[in-house]
Amino acid sequence: MERQQIYDIIVDNLPVGFSIVDKDGIIVDFNSTAERVTGYSKKEIFGKSHLEILHGTNDKEACPLFKHALERREQSVATETIIRRKSGEIIVLSVTTSPLFDNDGNLIGGIELFRDITELKRLERERKNILSMFAHDMKNPVITAEGFISRLLSGKAGLLSETQKNYLDLVKEELDGLQGLITDFLEFSRFEATECKPVLGPFNIEASMRKHIEIAKVEAEKKNIKIFFEGYEGIPVANADAMLIGRVITNLLDNAIKYTNPGGAVTISLIDGDGDVIVRLKDTGIGISEDHLPYIFDAFYRGKRDLKGSGLGLSIAKIIVEAHGGRIWVESIPGKGSTFSFTLPKNR
Repeated sequence: MERQQIYDIIVDNLPVGFSIVDKDGIIVDFNSTAERVTGYSKKEIFGKSHLEILHGTNDKEACPLFKHALERREQSVATETIIRRKSGEIIVLSVTTSPLFDNDGNLIGGIELFRDITELKRLERERKNILSMFAHDMKNPVITAEGFISRLLSGKAGLLSETQKNYLDLVKEELDGLQGLITDFLEFSRFEATECKPVLGPFNIEASMRKHIEIAKVEAEKKNIKIFFEGYEGIPVANADAMLIGRVITNLLDNAIKYTNPGGAVTISLIDGDGDVIVRLKDTGIGISEDHLPYIFDAFYRGKRDLKGSGLGLSIAKIIVEAHGGRIWVESIPGKGSTFSFTLPKNR
């Protein structure tokens, strides 16, 4: 079997659209999947400008193939773009591109692989809208119910027996928990809908940590948990959004106290890393089993140790840290405790 025959068989049986253009962006190859995705036949599209016929524009920035492969001579992976099918329908594609060079290193064109993700994007939008609507619609009734229960407990509607007060206290406690879940839902849906875009500036991580530790001590003292802070003068100033990173610190501190048994300890360390500041929170709690560790930062994931939470706190923390250009990870030994660490770039 000749090389061209092998090439044709492979290309025509690819489960994704396949296209090759010359250095001017003129289409020179197009497989059967690409025909189905775009609605154009090979005869209709051969010799035509990829940019004009599929994108309907001369703006090279609108096309990953031009932008990355032909203009910058670089590869791109899973870049999202939109095209107009022959029918006029606009669809969303996930595109991977690469430049093509001859034996002398001269650019001769570009290649792209693409698949239609229009339906996936629609389902993603619907999921985000449902989540946001669900959280918003639940918040007001919860706040209203809490308000009336507070009035009852204050005696404004008449005297209550001790049993009635106890029942109302339990109801209020459950509503408080529900409101916390709703707040997490709202925050997560906001980040997903608009992406997390920190307002960066000089951030004194040591001062922020001391403030959050003082707040956390209220809950820690209830369980006789000691909090140790290994900070030091002169820790480099980070480049971060103070409010968002405060959310991360609060989440990790609350978790450390929540999952540490009475009489245990939580130790926070600040480390001057190479180009970044490392924040480390180590507890002597129940730990996380090895089979749960790979999923601990996934949205809505709840391990055996957390059956009441929303499963969003650590996911939100990960979104925030990565939006700052940092990373977050966990190390844990079941029965001995966990260590959560994250990095923030230094302010230069």
